[in-house]
Amino acid sequence: MSNVFWGVHTALTKVQFASVLVIGDSWVWYPVDNLARELGSLFPSETFVVIGKNGAEAADWSQGTRKSIDFGFEMFASSCKALILSGGGNDVAGQDDFLRLLQPDCSAFKTVSECWRQTQPRAVITGIMNAYREVIVRFRAYNPHAPVVLHNYDNAWPTGKGFFGPADWLKVPMDIAKVQGTPLRRDIFKFLIAALGDAQDALAREGGLGPIIAVQTAGELPETGPEGWWANELHPTPKGFRRIAHNRLLPPLELVLS
Repeated sequence: MSNVFWGVHTALTKVQFASVLVIGDSWVWYPVDNLARELGSLFPSETFVVIGKNGAEAADWSQGTRKSIDFGFEMFASSCKALILSGGGNDVAGQDDFLRLLQPDCSAFKTVSECWRQTQPRAVITGIMNAYREVIVRFRAYNPHAPVVLHNYDNAWPTGKGFFGPADWLKVPMDIAKVQGTPLRRDIFKFLIAALGDAQDALAREGGLGPIIAVQTAGELPETGPEGWWANELHPTPKGFRRIAHNRLLPPLELVLS
């Protein structure tokens, strides 16, 4: 898209103004398609500048990508109309991150609640929300009024499929933890995504952080299976990204960007 720029330096060679700043992970960076590309298509008169990287965790906003985010804020934040945050998925997906949430042997368990380690997933969700707060506070130093828009992904399927070949995002850690059966595996991830959405809703009501819009994107893609809607364990197909952007993110952003 000619109105979507990945990276601040790339944007600065083309534009002086960003309508929308986007900070996040592969849901706004994925090379085949992503939410930023679809939103750019829905709002062709707006300019989107995307900061972050594939595989980024929310914690990276105050660590590995902090300098690029702060540079983006310095260049574009004061006059932008909205900030979109896409983060938290990589904090729970992947062999290391997912296994810290699950009991080491879930083979005898029948319910989602039995499968969690003590204090999880509450502890990891709390850490993700702290990362959200920290980056929002930094944004508010430049722009106290523009809405911050959040989303909670969608209910991915633990198929083991990756971008090129197998992936270890969801199925592999569930295999290692001996989670039994597709329905329970799916419910575990759906529970995580719902918990992220609930935490985002609570953050939006918290006060002191300016206007925040928590968009519940989870549940938009059909429950009939991953075929046609999911490219792999974590990322929708272009059709899937397009449906989420149009049906869930377009309505609130129309109000913000009008």
